[in-house]
Amino acid sequence: MGDSYNLVVDRLNAFAVADFEGHEVERLELLSSARRLVGRLETRQERIFNIDFRNPAEYAALKICLDLGIWHRWTAVGGGEKTVEELAKLATKDCDLNLLRRLLRLLGATYIIEETGEDRYKPTDFSLSIGDESTTIAQGILAMANHWNASSMNLPSFLAKTSYREPLDPKYSNYVDAFPERLSFFDRCLSNQSYQDSFSGYMREWSKYRFSWPDFYDTTSLVAGADLTSGAPLVVDIGGHHGYDILKFLKKHPDVPAGSLVIQDLEAVLADANLDTDKVKLMPHSFFEPQPIYGSRAYFLRGVFHDWAYEPSLQILQNIVPAMKKGYSKLLVCDVVIPPKGASVYQAGMDLNMMALLSACERTEATWRKLINDAGYKINKIWMDPRGYEGVIEAELA
Repeated sequence: MGDSYNLVVDRLNAFAVADFEGHEVERLELLSSARRLVGRLETRQERIFNIDFRNPAEYAALKICLDLGIWHRWTAVGGGEKTVEELAKLATKDCDLNLLRRLLRLLGATYIIEETGEDRYKPTDFSLSIGDESTTIAQGILAMANHWNASSMNLPSFLAKTSYREPLDPKYSNYVDAFPERLSFFDRCLSNQSYQDSFSGYMREWSKYRFSWPDFYDTTSLVAGADLTSGAPLVVDIGGHHGYDILKFLKKHPDVPAGSLVIQDLEAVLADANLDTDKVKLMPHSFFEPQPIYGSRAYFLRGVFHDWAYEPSLQILQNIVPAMKKGYSKLLVCDVVIPPKGASVYQAGMDLNMMALLSACERTEATWRKLINDAGYKINKIWMDPRGYEGVIEAELA
């Protein structure tokens, strides 16, 4: 060990996200190496402790502090180092001091916050973001309690009931089996605003993590080849939620005509959209119904198909076919493309979560090609994001 060991530890302790500005691939390579290092250094007993005890307890402590209002109040007063007693005074509900001490002790040990002394802590960038009203990190945390946790915990027993068949039926899914309402994921979201809000909050933060699709797909040629004289729009974002992706397109192409961009989603989802531009129109629409807009230059779907198994996905794609102008309209599917080997934790983790929540999946290039070809299209090219996680699959009518 000796000096060389200390130098390595010091170097590792010095790394931060800011060091990798403009070097995302290198950051991910180091993060992957760090995960492998932990896997090699952990004993079997340490790993089972982390799986069984640490991770669930860490989430519980994190959410309890959210319920107590500590994250929001700590951020509101400007952060800064605080004693346990000072943090207790920030709470919006009366909390036993020693109870809070025990919660903070774990959050300090897992680096959610930083322990600076006996009963003293200071926030991290992450903990401050929980209380920052300009983010939806807090809602993303609530999504674990509202959706992810119960569905993941139920998956082993659900698969046992089905004799370990791959879940493909959205009506008889693990999620339906996991909750007393016996509703599908999206129906349950619509039944309770807090469920929808936490899901939407998580989606907003996830959208910020994903690369902007116009940064790795050639939207310039899409615009250059567009004929808007017929009144047909330039891009229809199907299942576009609150417009994150269409606004990224607009940022790159601010001179598109008014109304040339369309976001389609369920009426209840669009009700929360807040778009301050005449370039984008909102249209309530279910992608399980025939596409009502004819002759658009592009029909764009991001993160839609990973919610659905083969048959529903085929229906969504086929509902667009009659609306497309052959030789002109493009189908643009932006979604995870799993490599044949070396899938990332993000890709493999999302795949199992889609199984647990929706009887759905992430897809390899081969399964994308089968699905899209079966629906009556031919794939022109796949543009991958710099991380190699997601791709824009460009297709047109066969």
